[in-house]
Amino acid sequence: RFQHLSPESDVDNLTTEIATALEELPAGGLGKAELRGTSWNAQNLGDLPIPKATRCQVVRVDGLTLLVRPL
Repeated sequence: RFQHLSPESDVDNLTTEIATALEELPAGGLGKAELRGTSWNAQNLGDLPIPKATRCQVVRVDGLTLLVRPL
C-alpha cells in the first residue's frame, strides 16, 4: 500500500563504498571501520590482515556489520 511512497533511490546501498579500518582487521576477523563518518563493525573477508588506517572496499552489509576486502 505504501510502496509507491518510498523513494526509488540507491542512497542506502553501501556496497562498493570505501571504508577505512579504525584498527587492524585480521584475516577473516572482526574489528571496526569508518564509513561516511560513522564507526561500523567490520569483518575482513580477505586472506591478509587489513592494517589500521587502510582503505578497504565494502562487499556486503550484514545487519550492522560491513563485510570488507582490502583494496
